[in-house]
Amino acid sequence: MALADDSSCAKPSEDFPFPEIIELNVGGQVYITRHPTLVSVPGSLLWEMFTQKNVRSLARDSKGRFFVDRDGFLFRYILDYMRDQQLVLPDHFPERSRLQREAEYFMLPELVKMLAPKVSKQNSLGDDPCQSDPEELSPNADATRNLTSAAAALPGAAAGGPGG
Repeated sequence: MALADDSSCAKPSEDFPFPEIIELNVGGQVYITRHPTLVSVPGSLLWEMFTQKNVRSLARDSKGRFFVDRDGFLFRYILDYMRDQQLVLPDHFPERSRLQREAEYFMLPELVKMLAPKVSKQNSLGDDPCQSDPEELSPNADATRNLTSAAAALPGAAAGGPGG
């Protein structure tokens, strides 16, 4: 009977090739999480990776961890999102656009929407108020170039200054 029990234990591992706890190496950062977390968003890249039957097709590092060649620092926010489908970022988070790119890579459309820049009524073009009329900027740019050229032509502008 022990042989029958052993063979029945082998079958679930064939049907479910991933362990409950999964170690990931994302860009050199190691993350340990549960399999259900990685497959919590159907259709995402992680869902596709960790629902397939052929585990051997996934890249592994030298220690046997699943390897993903992406930004290891930003992946923490991807993994946090996968846990409860909420986005929580630190105050004054400077890498929002990079995180949005990571969300696109990992095929997380709801997270991409959450990270999309908010368009204000004052500036409908985004963050750069100077995008609307580039011709308006050219006289200032010309003036700056002219001043720089004039300053370079002044006596004493060479290294060492007067008497040097």
